[in-house]
Amino acid sequence: MNSRLQEIRERQKLRRQLLAQQLGAESADSIGAVLNSKDELKEIEETRETCRASFDSSAAPSKRKAQEGEDTEEDVEEQKDEVEVQQLDESNPYEEVYKDSSTFLKGTQSLNPHNDYCQHFVDTGHRPQNFIRDVGLADRFEEYPKLRELIRLKDELISTTNTPPMYLQADPMHFDLQDLKCEFDVILLEPPLEEYYRESGISHTERFWTWDDIMKLEIEEISSLRSFVFLWCGSGEGLDLGRMCLRKWGFRRCEDICWIKTNKNNPGKTKALDPKAVFQRTKEHCLMGIKGTVRRSTDGDFIHANVDIDLIITEEPEMGNVEKPVEIFHIIEHFCLGRRRLHLFGRDSTIRPGWLTVGPTLTNSNFNQESYASHFVNSHLSGCTEDIERLRPKSPPAKLKSERGGGATRGGRGGPNAGRGGDRGRERNRPNFRGDRGGFRGRGGLHRGFPPR
Repeated sequence: MNSRLQEIRERQKLRRQLLAQQLGAESADSIGAVLNSKDELKEIEETRETCRASFDSSAAPSKRKAQEGEDTEEDVEEQKDEVEVQQLDESNPYEEVYKDSSTFLKGTQSLNPHNDYCQHFVDTGHRPQNFIRDVGLADRFEEYPKLRELIRLKDELISTTNTPPMYLQADPMHFDLQDLKCEFDVILLEPPLEEYYRESGISHTERFWTWDDIMKLEIEEISSLRSFVFLWCGSGEGLDLGRMCLRKWGFRRCEDICWIKTNKNNPGKTKALDPKAVFQRTKEHCLMGIKGTVRRSTDGDFIHANVDIDLIITEEPEMGNVEKPVEIFHIIEHFCLGRRRLHLFGRDSTIRPGWLTVGPTLTNSNFNQESYASHFVNSHLSGCTEDIERLRPKSPPAKLKSERGGGATRGGRGGPNAGRGGDRGRERNRPNFRGDRGGFRGRGGLHRGFPPR
């Protein structure tokens, strides 16, 4: 009897120690303080006292029987069962009503369940991206003084070299883009996709554009030899169809800028769920394409790479608002030094210096082709200052073959050292050549190998 009780108590003690380690409690006795409130602890303590009182009252007669030697096997088994039930009741008296999963997660998912942002989203509606710090333009580089100074200098240069804002009310469906009489360095497209209005659950005021309509745009006719295109494509089928558009226009996809939407102001409240989506969509994509040959290491007059990142984290627009974050303009202006910038499908709210905005919903027009072209007579580039050149990230210079530790240059196809080995290539062209193992260049003497033909 005593050995059985001792074994049960040892198991109980071990279980409580393991549970305390998983929950991060100081000791096994403080498990209740981690899992329960003060009221619940009071109820549990009362339950324990009741269990102890009933156990003491039932254990006293059994002890007297043991002393008198009147125990039977049935009495012993019954006492064992009662002790096991009481011990289980004493170790697990927590019959609780869980209001969320925070208590359940302790000891199961992580030693610190507060880092489980996915479960926190299920409980509260706060998206995990709500807790990313320093995402705004103002405080993003607070801990990086060189980058902060670089951004300040570039913004000053851009503001002084920008052209006056120009805009043209025109529907790209019927307007010939070649009538702009200009080749652009940067083209930003923001087509009114059905996906945007389907997710926001609002009635649209302008016609939807299908991807077939977008592909018919003659972007290749108005893009410069060295140019970039930025295409907002949503988060569904546009990821594939947008790439097809880039290829049709003569661009190669080189980056994918992702806009991650937070919901700090309205946690748990989402726009109308897309019936074609499997998960809740909290992001959009902007595909970036490149045309021509542009290298980071040699074309510093046209691009400054690695200044910004490919993520935009801002608050999700309110219901009925389909505008994109203004940060996309900053990314483009910091990256490309070309000043001929076109924004297709723009609105009155997107008109900004340095850009030509074309869209069907604009309420006015001030575009003049001759006046616009006059801003690029001397140069279409914004240039660069010595401070910006000193601070901006640069690619390491390419190493020459001689610096890599290689030997003599190898012959190329059709070059002066034809073949794989320079002079050896010319040896192969001789009619009596048999390679390293035969003929006159063999291992075993002057005439070992096959005789010459």
